[in-house]
Amino acid sequence: MTYNSKASCKIRAYLADGACLPALEKILVKNRIGYILVAYASMLCYGLLDNSRGPAYPYILDRFQVSNQAGSMLFAIASFAGLIMILFGRAWLGRIGELGGQRLFLFLMFFGASITGIADRMGGFPLLLCGSFILGLGLGGSTLSTNILVAFGTSASSSRRVFSGLHSMYGIASITAPLLFAVSIKAGIPWSTVIIAFSFTPLLVLVASSRTSQFAHEPEKSRKPDGISAWTRSRVGLIVSFYVAGEIVLSSRMVFYLSKESGMNPADASYYLGLFFTLLLTGRLLFSSFHFRWSSFAIMLTSIVSSILLFILGIALHPMMLSMCGFSMSFYFPCAMDWISKRYGTNAGYMMTSVMASVAALSILMHWGVGTVADIAGARTSISLGPLFLLLSLIVMISTRGEFIGSDGSGKKSGHTPKPSYPM
Repeated sequence: MTYNSKASCKIRAYLADGACLPALEKILVKNRIGYILVAYASMLCYGLLDNSRGPAYPYILDRFQVSNQAGSMLFAIASFAGLIMILFGRAWLGRIGELGGQRLFLFLMFFGASITGIADRMGGFPLLLCGSFILGLGLGGSTLSTNILVAFGTSASSSRRVFSGLHSMYGIASITAPLLFAVSIKAGIPWSTVIIAFSFTPLLVLVASSRTSQFAHEPEKSRKPDGISAWTRSRVGLIVSFYVAGEIVLSSRMVFYLSKESGMNPADASYYLGLFFTLLLTGRLLFSSFHFRWSSFAIMLTSIVSSILLFILGIALHPMMLSMCGFSMSFYFPCAMDWISKRYGTNAGYMMTSVMASVAALSILMHWGVGTVADIAGARTSISLGPLFLLLSLIVMISTRGEFIGSDGSGKKSGHTPKPSYPM
């Protein structure tokens, strides 16, 4: 079973006419580049919309006169919607494919963000929550499909750099979105207008993606995973999700921790957070520009160990160490996606769906747990959960090292196809 796409029709036409192989390769290369460009542009849109919610949050509370607890539903509902979309990842992958899915999520991001902005003028807070739910569907699905697009659109030799470039797009957006928001507010533009303006970026990418065709390959739904047990999926999911939890604890709680425990005002504390994101972006740009000979799994181990040490030193000695975690953490997630892509080959989409579901579920629990610990034991104890999460990720990695080490790169020990194939 294959997708009916323009690309597959062209390939069949070339075969029927006896066209030469270079012409076929040209079509495949064009589509692979298209996949990567759509993924990069979509990740930039994702980052703009995701990182615009934080600066808009105080204005939303003031506009709708709701408490912090009620306002937090804006994020909780979006996270829950994202989890739903990821849990049903195999279903939509099997029906519409990774490119069709990404187009759907671009539309949902546009529609959800537009409703969020319109709620300022009509519909009120309930409409805002409705928009947040729709936006969460788009963001959650896009988290998965962008990584799958890169997995299917790149070669084994360049996948690590391309994954680093993909997540650099989020880093660029994490710096750009708050800056654009602040400049717009100072210029007298309402917060809702800024959100609506941002919402049109995924719509532009959606229109531009019409020139890219779906690869003709066997859908996830019709392909039974090749020997991947639930135990394996859970371990890989824990490795990545514990890391993500540790990174989110730091990025979301750094300003709160420094203002409460170090006596800084929020503006000074934000400097350290800005430096964290700058180093995060710098590291990912570095890894997207140069090829490093270490295996992705070895780089992940190095990232985790150095991040734990810097995290602890940042809490015990100086907050600059917390900012430096941005660089040590920068290459973990792209390498994790590269590792999964190479190890599980044509089953990479299936594994990424499982891993992203674990990440989304643990993130929801993490936000609740860290908030509860902060109320009970204070900001210092709550941010200390960050290195604990990283340590748990390291423990799972070490416990599975004998099975997973050497499985990325050549794929010889994995028993799976090293890279996704592109059958005609």
